Formats: sequence, structure tokens, C-alpha cells
Amino acid sequence: MQALAERRRAAATPAPPLRVALRVDDPALAARLAALPSLRLVEEEVAEVVLAQSPGTDPGGLPRLVLADEGAAVRAALRAGAAGVLPPDAPAATLAAGLAAAARGLAVVPPGLLAVLAGRETPPPDVGLTRREREVLDLLAAGASNKVIARRLGLSFHTAKAHVAAVLQKLGASSRADAVARGARAGLVLL
Repeated sequence: MQALAERRRAAATPAPPLRVALRVDDPALAARLAALPSLRLVEEEVAEVVLAQSPGTDPGGLPRLVLADEGAAVRAALRAGAAGVLPPDAPAATLAAGLAAAARGLAVVPPGLLAVLAGRETPPPDVGLTRREREVLDLLAAGASNKVIARRLGLSFHTAKAHVAAVLQKLGASSRADAVARGARAGLVLL
């Protein structure tokens, strides 16, 4: 009985923020990441993982997540020892999930790039989602309602609903679940 109580207490205790060092020249990206409670931006000496714009050099054995969106850049990053690659315009929540996975020793590659890396096909065509629509798609993938989307993104309910409708229309989806499935197949969302 005591072991069960200890496990429940441990599960209820929030994990400390992941310590991330940035090698990125984008202040807007740094600000978006700093706003996430699951991350803490630190110097490389105390970091658990590094987010970089280019493959660069080995950050002292730390796992590295590189921002790249072309097949050649992705291959170069992985050859240089990066733990993973995500597109530079990935939503902050996707970057946080990728950083957490890389810190745990997992490989991080968006589904749309897997076929490119295997040399089987070209990247999916860009469906033209804005950054906000990609954030909405990520929240749809997490099962969020329009009300939750509005609250998380600081939007009105009607604006969130309009963004959801735009995502469905641009992806040619007939439902929220269909939009998530199409987004995952296109490499726009990680499931």
C-alpha cells in the first residue's frame, strides 16, 4: 500500500524543466521556447540537450536537435551526429517534444522526412499552413477542443473555430481526425 502511495506521489510531482542550450540566431524562437514551462534555457555547461540551426560541432556529448527542412540539410545534420531534425518553423510545442525525446536518446525525424531520407520519395507538397494553423493542427492532434485551442493560444472561441476550419480546408479533410491523419502523413504533425 505504501509503494502505491509513493508511485502516485511521484506521478503527481511535475518533472523539472528540461535544460536546453540554444545555438539559434532567432530571438523570436528563443522567446517562444522560453515561454514554455517544460523548458529552461541555460548555458551549454549545464544543458541536457542543444537546439541548433546548423549541424555544427559536438556540444560535449550532449544530444543535438537541428533545425533543417531540406533533404540535404537533414542528411548533413544526421551525418554530423545530430540526435534529430525538425523544421525551423515547427511549433514550439513540437520543438519541446522533440527536445525531450532527443534528451532521452530517441531519434527525432518528422514523418514526412523519413521517406526522403530513405530515398523513396520527394517531400510532400506544402499545403500552405500558417504558423498559427500548424499550432492548431498540433493541438488537434492532442485531442483539444475548439475551446481548449482558444484558451491555449490566447484566441477567441470564434477565431479558434475559424483556424480549425482553415486547417481542415487546406488539408482537404472532412473531420478533425482526418485532418490529423493527413497532417501526420504529410509530416506536419508528430503523433
